[in-house]
Amino acid sequence: MKKKQIALLMTGVLTVATLLAGCGGKEAEAPKEPETSTTEQAEAPETEKEADTDTEAPAESASGFTPENTITFNVSSKAGGNSDLITRTLTDICTKEGLVEPTFVVNNNTDGSGNIVRIETNESSDPDHTLLCFSSGDMQSLLDSDIGMTVKDFSPIATVAADKQLIFAKTGGNYDSFEKVLAAVEGGTKVNVGGTKSNELTVFNMFAEEIEKTDMFNYMMYDSSNESITALLGDHIDLAMGSPAAAISYVESGDIVPIVALSDERFIAPLDGAPTMPELGYDVVQSPMWRGVLAPGSMSEEAQQFWSDTFKKVTESEAWQEYLNKYLLSPYYNDLETTREIMLQSQEDYLAGK
Repeated sequence: MKKKQIALLMTGVLTVATLLAGCGGKEAEAPKEPETSTTEQAEAPETEKEADTDTEAPAESASGFTPENTITFNVSSKAGGNSDLITRTLTDICTKEGLVEPTFVVNNNTDGSGNIVRIETNESSDPDHTLLCFSSGDMQSLLDSDIGMTVKDFSPIATVAADKQLIFAKTGGNYDSFEKVLAAVEGGTKVNVGGTKSNELTVFNMFAEEIEKTDMFNYMMYDSSNESITALLGDHIDLAMGSPAAAISYVESGDIVPIVALSDERFIAPLDGAPTMPELGYDVVQSPMWRGVLAPGSMSEEAQQFWSDTFKKVTESEAWQEYLNKYLLSPYYNDLETTREIMLQSQEDYLAGK
């Protein structure tokens, strides 16, 4: 039985323990101790191309809203963290591309595992000028807390990027190609796979179901992709799930090899040797860990549309593509309505699994 593509579902279950959690780069761990909230002028990472001309005034908004006040962009990770990086990149491109005229201020606050700044976001006295960086991993922290808030209390604005996964094998090992794995399970051999209990487990189950061999794999739980890869290198497991950022250095060193890309398209080099499921004759299998933006529940509809449209323009820029390539993220812009569906479905799936 073939499964249809499940691109927008089953993403809510994931650990906050991935270096790329939050809204940016690599899997990030939730801070162990609260930090003092800091408010900083947004200074995004330098891009190769700086504006050569004066910043143009922002174009007339189709939504009828144009920001006039300073914009607060809240981040539930510390300065320099992955959520912080993606936020500063978004704000930097907004400014340099002339998409937004007022100043952005990035507010980093990790207190209460980030839930304090989420409360502050929803209680903003200027909701049309308040934004929050938010990801699949942040959702778990929100729903596991006792603050009594869910995604329904916010206004989902857009998703802007995603992590997708690959299946890795030890180079030169017994399972260093999809064909070898398939031959083993079809021959009655159970294969041991390592991965996190988050969306890595979700997407691997989708993979096993797609090839109709759900009873031929033993899935071993690890706290991070790095731990899974270490177990793979130590011959404790046969295959390892992993994100591009967690695995790329081991691929470059020749220790492991990607054998399947759980994505609708191949990854960039050096991960481009792994075929997608459609290339192997199956339906697409993927479960992106999305990264996006929320706003207060009281943000006006006009402002919501403006910010969704604005982030679409950001994700179409050359500077954004450079950011994705640098941090090994996949393009994943979704508009206002689709983002609501993605986030609410992720929440429903996570709560159903608790």
